[in-house]
Amino acid sequence: MRTVTYDELKSRFTSAIGVDQLLASEETAFKNSLNDRVKGAWTRAKWPELMTAVELSVAATTSPVAADKAVQIDNSSVLDVFGVYDKNPYADRTAVQLDYRLVNGYIVLPAESSATSIFVVGNQVPPSDYGVGTTTLPRFLERYLVLACVSDWYKADGMLEKSLAEEQVAEET
Repeated sequence: MRTVTYDELKSRFTSAIGVDQLLASEETAFKNSLNDRVKGAWTRAKWPELMTAVELSVAATTSPVAADKAVQIDNSSVLDVFGVYDKNPYADRTAVQLDYRLVNGYIVLPAESSATSIFVVGNQVPPSDYGVGTTTLPRFLERYLVLACVSDWYKADGMLEKSLAEEQVAEET
């Protein structure tokens, strides 16, 4: 995945609002806005750039879910579950999508399933905090993030009409 750094985004943001550099409080507001907007954009759609397939082992569980075939999803490897397969669907064309249910943080397979491991396809887990030195911001979100942060800047500065116009432009990108 192509990425953009936090410093590159901050530079584009400062240019967009017409300043050379941000004060400490302004940078904190920018960072908070950026983190909020990244989390919102990350889960908005099934972005191909953010999709991943993770192999997990299937086992019986008794608590909090009683099931013969289950896997706990702890959001350390996959944020949202979009599909469960018997093989890695990105590497094997014969991969078959399996029936499953999501119950209380577990993927539960039918009792008659013979699977001992599964491939879970979903969103990658976003970093918890973007800031100075971050290089993992997805480049395809760059324009949206800059425009959305400018919109938040205008809103915080009391320029609601400009904020709404910038938000609309951000949503159209």
